[in-house]
Amino acid sequence: MRFAAKGFLALFLFASCATALRAQTIQIKLVNGRTGRPVAGACVGAWTKGASNKMSLYIPADKDGVARLRLTQKDSEVDISYNPKLGCGGTGAINPVLKYDDTLTTYSTGDHPSCAFPERMPLARWKELDFSTKEVLQHGVISANTCGEATASPQPGEVILFVRPRNFREKVQDWKASEAFPL
Repeated sequence: MRFAAKGFLALFLFASCATALRAQTIQIKLVNGRTGRPVAGACVGAWTKGASNKMSLYIPADKDGVARLRLTQKDSEVDISYNPKLGCGGTGAINPVLKYDDTLTTYSTGDHPSCAFPERMPLARWKELDFSTKEVLQHGVISANTCGEATASPQPGEVILFVRPRNFREKVQDWKASEAFPL
């Protein structure tokens, strides 16, 4: 009887490990750091640090503020189909499949700067956040929130990024850097 229980446990663990090696979905949820509400329609940058993934991509968030990607161990399953119509600067992709790596890097786009860094910090809205992929998949992770009192609890496979609207100074900088700036 004990041998059968051990065999069943070993089979269960083996099956769990085999499942872990297949493509796994990660959800990146954008949350307004001041109000705690989801930020719909924004784009979030994401990539893994592996040598084969040298280019970042943007993933548009749905109406619930969630951008999804999948990770895989197999090079043949990697699939990033860029769609310039997504409004993410031409490098937007829906449900991309990236090669698994130990580090998952994310950042919010310029229109919705990260609350992980103080607003007064120069170029804070372009700073990357690195997370342990294993930690994301097992427990979920959450970024710091220097913008307000909003809180959230991540689920396994979920990254919660607190973001904020651009401030006046950032909007002026963006306007000056645009091609429409009259000089």
